[in-house]
Amino acid sequence: MGAVVLGLVLEWYAATSEVPWLFLLAAWVFAFAAIAGVYAAWNRSGLTLHLRVVANRPAAGSPVEEISDHLLHSGPLPAPVFEGDGFEIEVGLDTSGAARGPAWLNGRIGPSEITVGTGVVPRSGWRRLQVVRELPRGPVDATSWEIVSSDPLGLFQSRRGCADSEVALVLPRFTSLVSQPQTRELEASVAAPRAGSGTELFGVREYRPGDALRRIHWRSSARHGELVVREYEPPGAQTLGIFFDPAPADADIADQVARIAASEAWDCIREGGRVLLWAPGLEPSLAGEARSFWSLLEWLARYPGSNDEEEVVPPTVSDAVAVTGGSDPRLVEALETVRSRGGRARAWVVGDAVLDVDVPVSRVGTGWPL
Repeated sequence: MGAVVLGLVLEWYAATSEVPWLFLLAAWVFAFAAIAGVYAAWNRSGLTLHLRVVANRPAAGSPVEEISDHLLHSGPLPAPVFEGDGFEIEVGLDTSGAARGPAWLNGRIGPSEITVGTGVVPRSGWRRLQVVRELPRGPVDATSWEIVSSDPLGLFQSRRGCADSEVALVLPRFTSLVSQPQTRELEASVAAPRAGSGTELFGVREYRPGDALRRIHWRSSARHGELVVREYEPPGAQTLGIFFDPAPADADIADQVARIAASEAWDCIREGGRVLLWAPGLEPSLAGEARSFWSLLEWLARYPGSNDEEEVVPPTVSDAVAVTGGSDPRLVEALETVRSRGGRARAWVVGDAVLDVDVPVSRVGTGWPL
């Protein structure tokens, strides 16, 4: 608007003062304004937001320092981030076609507000590395991001909002809760015992001489073009059910519940067991991920999540541990069911809640480590 007003003033002054070259100057002002407007529209249309986590920044005492390299390679990419840790994230712009600019970015990554800008966005894209520190457990969202662009003269400016997205998932901290932890490291997702002759299906493998014909899985054999047989869980393999309060009173209690549950899962899977996570009204963990420690940590990172309309019954397990900050009667019922089937049951209570159940109870606060 300033350029347009300036051009009109020059036109008026040229007409009243009879100075011809002022008409040419006014025409140049209008031409620059028109060209700047066209450029600003073109600049705006070809810019897209780029966000990518490139590395983690472990804090003191982070579990990532105790995990074997083999297990880390099977975890989230580029590296797992635990609560209290930070990460490095690329913030930048991509362009379609030719170089563009100027442009800058405003937005939030979790609790951190970020503003960066550049005069030129090259064809290969433009990046700036930002560090976000001391993250709490749960999803880390990129929110309120907008791309601000202009023309080189600064006559036109536009703001374009970007959709919110999740850039990382911060996992709960954990530690071994057994008095004398095993010295061996957890390998891959599981250090599971070899499949045996139990009753629960473990998977399938190629047929070997001496395998019973009744164990042949004919449908899979037809699909693979060779004989494959069923394998079953070995007798005595532990299946631990971890039961949760679906609605913890506050975030501190929810964080402590997630840490204790992650520690219980760590100890169980290290011993070759399976872990199933369940809470009344919440979507349970998948049975196929019962030996995947990373999948269990991701479930715990999102705990308590949102309630499902359909409540799922507790899973059938050999042992159970409740981790709760409340006294939900459905947890008591689930523990009693496990006991009635001959399984072992116990509970962790965070805070002062009273859990009316005849099982061993460990009472803790919200401080970590325990």
